[in-house]
Amino acid sequence: MRLETRTLAARTALVLLGGVYIAAGALKIADPMAFARSITDYDLLPDALVPAAAVLLPWWEVAAGALAVIGRWRAGALTLLAGMSAVFLAAGAATLARGLSPECGCFGPLGGRLGAVTLLVELTVLAAGVWLLRVETRKHEQV
Repeated sequence: MRLETRTLAARTALVLLGGVYIAAGALKIADPMAFARSITDYDLLPDALVPAAAVLLPWWEVAAGALAVIGRWRAGALTLLAGMSAVFLAAGAATLARGLSPECGCFGPLGGRLGAVTLLVELTVLAAGVWLLRVETRKHEQV
């Protein structure tokens, strides 16, 4: 892939990835109680941790997405986004493996039920995050 094409692809993927996390986080911030119910339905966290997760996680999504897009601490932001994607993928797979099919909670009220398609989308998001992190770290190695 030529450098110009790779740069354009990386910039496009960066805006899309950051935008997805900003939008997802903002929708959850708007209704933390609904997001808390979604977290509870996954039956993975102790009840005592659900309120903190419902409040903090969306802000991390928005902050990491914004930092990745604007370029401030981009490698750290991409690491956080890829890490969150990996956790979301693992949580979704574990939930489905136990025979549960809760509301995804991914985009607040706009999300559907957790399913194989959700996991495929999350895997794609994870791959994009890892690829962008690789592009970012290579950029700094060449300087």
